[in-house]
Amino acid sequence: MWKLLIYLLPIILLPDVLIGLAHLRHAPQLWRILLLCVPTLVLLVLLLLQLLGVHEAWVLRLSFALMLLVVLPKVAFLLVDGAGWLLGLACRQTVVAQWGTRVALVLAVALALVQTYGLTWGWQRLQTVRHDVPVAGLPQAFGGYRVVHLSDLHVGTFAAHPEFLERVVDSVNALRPDLILFTGDMVNHETDEIRPFLATLSRLHAKDGVLSVLGNHDYQVYSHRFTLRQRAEQVQALIALQQSMGWTVLCSEHRAITRGTDTLYVAGVQNVSHPPYPSHGRLADALRGIPATDCTLLLTHDPWHWRHGVVHHTQVALTLSGHTHAMQFRVGSFSPVKWISPEWGGLYTQNRQRLFVSTGIGAVVPYRIGAWPQIDLLVLQPDK
Repeated sequence: MWKLLIYLLPIILLPDVLIGLAHLRHAPQLWRILLLCVPTLVLLVLLLLQLLGVHEAWVLRLSFALMLLVVLPKVAFLLVDGAGWLLGLACRQTVVAQWGTRVALVLAVALALVQTYGLTWGWQRLQTVRHDVPVAGLPQAFGGYRVVHLSDLHVGTFAAHPEFLERVVDSVNALRPDLILFTGDMVNHETDEIRPFLATLSRLHAKDGVLSVLGNHDYQVYSHRFTLRQRAEQVQALIALQQSMGWTVLCSEHRAITRGTDTLYVAGVQNVSHPPYPSHGRLADALRGIPATDCTLLLTHDPWHWRHGVVHHTQVALTLSGHTHAMQFRVGSFSPVKWISPEWGGLYTQNRQRLFVSTGIGAVVPYRIGAWPQIDLLVLQPDK
């Protein structure tokens, strides 16, 4: 957290200093100074509270909101205003700098409005998308097999909005899937978050059931009130609660689904990732007992695992992951998460192996722009 604060401080403070020097020095009205500085002071207090061990959800969410609604528009204003000032110097026209300030102000306000939409309505804009996915070695009987892929529910975020998860369940069931696959991050911090939603999530129905794996949040490493032993107990409790809903949690194991004489295998591992995320899954155990020539689907939370541990297992024809959320921000085919994770959303292919990454349903902070909460219907087709 200290390292993060060191990186954030210049981004938070520098715009206030430069905007103050450029626009308030000669007209220091109190209301303008307060409008510029008070949100920054509130944000710094919130960050300090987190450094001191206050990890309440409202502290994190208000900090995030202030970064989006205040800091980001200020940075945009500063960049455009500064460009206008430099252009005005080059042209020796003060009117150019004045227009630069006006454009910068309009941009900052527009940006704040867009972020407001993401924080208030964007995270509720549920959509369902169908994908026809070619699968190498898919048994003939499974052509057209309908798989609903869900990921990153983060149910604790919807404690005040249970109707949203009701919509998710109703939307999934309306698709009449053959199989529902969930690729982890059921909770934000603690197992108890799922308890109010047990009845709702128990209503998810597919002919061949619901299979799931654990994600990094499910190991509750972001909760600061558990010992290591208690954390392990909480993980087991989360698995037991999912099983009580009728779900099957795959912990480095697999299940066989049959249609006549044809068999499709679904394997799943606990979270496998790189630091600082926890890594517990054992792919070799999950695949043990599956004939090397048979078609296998793999559930693994972090798409990083695909390139760093899956692709040399050629029997794994299709891997399903989540984790990235597309950083909850997407414009067309671009998301800034691509600078961190090259496989961040959608379908990827290497030779005849494929990876599908869900951008998820929820998040720790309810906010989405472009990367709307998404239910993915994967219709499996033979790879010809």
